[in-house]
Amino acid sequence: MLLPLAIAAGIDLYLTLLFLGAAPTTGLWEQPLPGALGDLDSPGVLIMVGTIYLLEFAAERYAPAALVWNAFHAIIRPVSGMLLTLLVLDGQPIVIIVAGSIFAGVLSSIAHAVRSGGAVIRWLGIGTTPHVLLVSLLEDALVLGIVALALDLPVWAFATAITITVVFSPRIPSDVRAFAFAVRLAVGRVFQTLTQRRWLGPEELPAWVRGSLKDDDVLVPGGALRGSPVGAHRLPGSPRFVTGWVLVRGGSPVLVFRRRRSVERLVLGRFGAEDVLEHGFFRRVDLRTSEDSFGCIFFGLNGPSAASLRAEFPAD
Repeated sequence: MLLPLAIAAGIDLYLTLLFLGAAPTTGLWEQPLPGALGDLDSPGVLIMVGTIYLLEFAAERYAPAALVWNAFHAIIRPVSGMLLTLLVLDGQPIVIIVAGSIFAGVLSSIAHAVRSGGAVIRWLGIGTTPHVLLVSLLEDALVLGIVALALDLPVWAFATAITITVVFSPRIPSDVRAFAFAVRLAVGRVFQTLTQRRWLGPEELPAWVRGSLKDDDVLVPGGALRGSPVGAHRLPGSPRFVTGWVLVRGGSPVLVFRRRRSVERLVLGRFGAEDVLEHGFFRRVDLRTSEDSFGCIFFGLNGPSAASLRAEFPAD
């Protein structure tokens, strides 16, 4: 049961706890819950968990509130996954409890990052996306199904959890990067009044970015080198979502990002700029990557101004 319950807790912790606590009272499961999971049926626990679940459901209707909530739960989810393991493995040898707790904590953290990162990409991105309420209901249905299967048919629940992990594993790096980048955007929003909106000079670039300019054959000579940290979504030749730097030196802007152990560069001038969008948390440059496809680049509010971005990315 540990694998499916850890994934369910990472996706929706409070619904998982609420279901586990209420399951014995439904009459559908006559056998006692394994370990000490039966302790969750306390009325006080159910009221508290149910209240927090409603708060989460309300907070995630709005992107800024959802970002703050999920950033805070980046710490809560793994800890809760570990505590849930203590209940499941109650009475087992200490070695098994410790190993299971670490495993469940890591898995819950990854599941939370993938789920939250996917939500961030839908918020940041362009184009039509499912309504947030529909996404929440689908997630809740998935969690209820996993937990019910874990209580009734643990082997099938384990197989389902493995399948979910395999299916979503290609998305893990991009979703985790998107979540981390969104947290940086929120921090930048808080401190935007304390810093000047500008490009950063050569001496302020990270060492790996400066190192990518050696023997440069991409950037056009001339002009002052400047850059800004960015996130990029759906650009050809890069992962689904990637974080890196946009560099400008007298020519077409270039996206520099890390992939595995190498540093790669993507010339952005070959994409047609559509518009520069001003948002309360970021500035977004929309690029036409093909006849019917779009990508976008996100700059923090402490980065270059919208006017400066329009100068570097003139609309076609």
